[in-house]
Amino acid sequence: MLSDILNEKLESLEAILSIREAAAIFSVAYLTIYRLIKSERLPAWKDEDGEWCIARADLIEFCSNNSNL
Repeated sequence: MLSDILNEKLESLEAILSIREAAAIFSVAYLTIYRLIKSERLPAWKDEDGEWCIARADLIEFCSNNSNL
C-alpha cells in the first residue's frame, strides 16, 4: 500500500512520463528505471521519436506492488 504522500505525488503527475522524469521522482539513476523496463517489471513503450514512455497508472501500479518504495 502506498503512503498518502507518495500516492498524492504520483496522482499529480502527467499521464505519460519519460524515464528521466520517473527517475527524478524516485531519486534514482536513469538506468535503474531503464532496467525495470527491460526486465519487464515496469511497462513502457517507445514513442515515434524512440523515447521511452511510462504511463502514470503503470507507475502507480508498480509502486503499489513493490512495498519497498
